[in-house]
Amino acid sequence: MRRENMNYIIWAESNDPRYNLAVEAHLQTLVKEGDVILYLWQNEHTVVIGKNQNILKECRARLLEEEGGYVARRTTGGGAVYQDMGNVCFTFLASPEMYDLKRQSGIIADACGFYGIETQASGRNDILTKEGLKFSGNAYSKTASCNVQHGTLMVDVDKERMTRYLTPSKEKMKAKGVDSVRSRVCNLRDLNQEITTQGIMEQMAESFQKEYGTAQILKLSREDQEKIRQIYESYCSWEWVYGQSPACEIIHQKRFGWGEVEIQMHLENLVIKEIKVYTDALDIGLPQAIEKAFRGRRYDLSDAATDAAEGESAIERQKQVKEVIDWIAEIS
Repeated sequence: MRRENMNYIIWAESNDPRYNLAVEAHLQTLVKEGDVILYLWQNEHTVVIGKNQNILKECRARLLEEEGGYVARRTTGGGAVYQDMGNVCFTFLASPEMYDLKRQSGIIADACGFYGIETQASGRNDILTKEGLKFSGNAYSKTASCNVQHGTLMVDVDKERMTRYLTPSKEKMKAKGVDSVRSRVCNLRDLNQEITTQGIMEQMAESFQKEYGTAQILKLSREDQEKIRQIYESYCSWEWVYGQSPACEIIHQKRFGWGEVEIQMHLENLVIKEIKVYTDALDIGLPQAIEKAFRGRRYDLSDAATDAAEGESAIERQKQVKEVIDWIAEIS
């Protein structure tokens, strides 16, 4: 679509992180020479991990999903973050000649300054309070026609939930992937009780226009919506959210009533490629039966691994294999 004004603001209409990230991806294709877009959005009850992270190392994904939350993978680097409706996400999308990290960061500082909060940059990725507490993390990407800076603003995030979901299980694991760096964080409402998510978004929009001039509200066409839907579907897929995880080795141990089991797995894209089972159980054929049940399956057993136990002829062995399957399904 042909546009005259080069400054735009778009407000998200969804709180689904996968949809919001799909909108962001599509917006990158709309940026023309001289354009600057501010995209403001919120995600509900979500963990977002970086493109190159191993989901097993970063969060308790199964617990989050069982409790009605979302797990999403973004296309930029950086660490895992917990987001809820007490958090604000922002994205600056600009043509290469208009992209200016100093100007963009100044908009954030100006919006916070409206509430009397002084900020400081920490490296390239974080924004801190003057006391040194992190409230914003940023990540970046670029194409030939569009540069992107996106980040978060912790306004009133549930920090107990954040700790709960970003504390993965203590299984023995050797894994590739970029680890998140844990920082001391704070909510902006800890510094000024008058600040709200809606208020800070409105101030971001006002500061954006102070910096770049009057902006139009960007409306998406039906054609845009269809392209976003296609991206959204790919962002919802198991292959993207889980299957992009780097290879890893993981060890599980547990004592059952019939014996102790140690399982060593080699995972590639969270699929069990190799498995070795050790046990002191009396049934000498049990390790091979367990290995057969798991090999080639998704680690979270979302591809119905319980069927594998049905092929075992011995009733007792079948029961034991099923116990192991249920155990791994519970902790994965």
